[in-house]
Amino acid sequence: MSKLIKTLSAAVLACGVMSAPVQAASSLVVNGTLHKVEGGTTFDTWKIVMLTTGSFTVDVAAYEASQSNVNTAGYYTHDINGDGKLTWLDPDTYFYHDNGTGSILASDAIFRCDDVSNNCGGSNYFNGYTQETSPVSRTTRLQEEAPVDGSVHFRRDPWYDVSVNAAGNYLFLIADFRLDPAEAAAGINGGDSFSPPSGGFIDPILDHADYRVTFSSDSLRFSLSGDTITVSAVPVPAAVWLFGSAMAGMIGFGRRKVLVAAA
Repeated sequence: MSKLIKTLSAAVLACGVMSAPVQAASSLVVNGTLHKVEGGTTFDTWKIVMLTTGSFTVDVAAYEASQSNVNTAGYYTHDINGDGKLTWLDPDTYFYHDNGTGSILASDAIFRCDDVSNNCGGSNYFNGYTQETSPVSRTTRLQEEAPVDGSVHFRRDPWYDVSVNAAGNYLFLIADFRLDPAEAAAGINGGDSFSPPSGGFIDPILDHADYRVTFSSDSLRFSLSGDTITVSAVPVPAAVWLFGSAMAGMIGFGRRKVLVAAA
């Protein structure tokens, strides 16, 4: 083995040592509470600043029962956020353009995703967008009747992958089923109320509902400031740059040796 190859092999090993362990998928968890008010229910708006394109997963956990009917076999409840209360949010999520004015316009709506597959299909885009033309598109994940993603009632908790095809500013809205764009623009989910399990549940909490959303990605990094989520590319580890420099240097060194030998 030549001295050059030995040197390059050492550089590869050094790079492996310096870069291990590889950073796990970036993730961010946000929590919130929606409220029953006069005329309907509130919804929450999170600003998303996409500094780059890329893909991430949206995973909602909210409905704190395994079924919508207490008489269904296997029914059970689970306090997802550990606050000692069971609430019944049937979460509906939306992506909008952020127009920068602080106001939500129906013309800024991009898509909605409520249940897995059921209300997260190709037709649930707004303003002429399609899965192929939308600046932000989504693909629902398939789930079993089990808390594979942290949910209790899988059919009520959205879980989908988002592909951001254009960097920019967006809004992520979460509401109780269903928040039409006109209602979002008006600032209230009109005529809505939270839906507890039917079939004999005693004294349900109906004045508020809690949720948890996890954003995660293998290639993107999330940071939170107030209600603004900034999404950026995961930086390349410094060891990779060092290895690249070493490779370039070694290649140049090898070429110089060849030139000297030929002279």
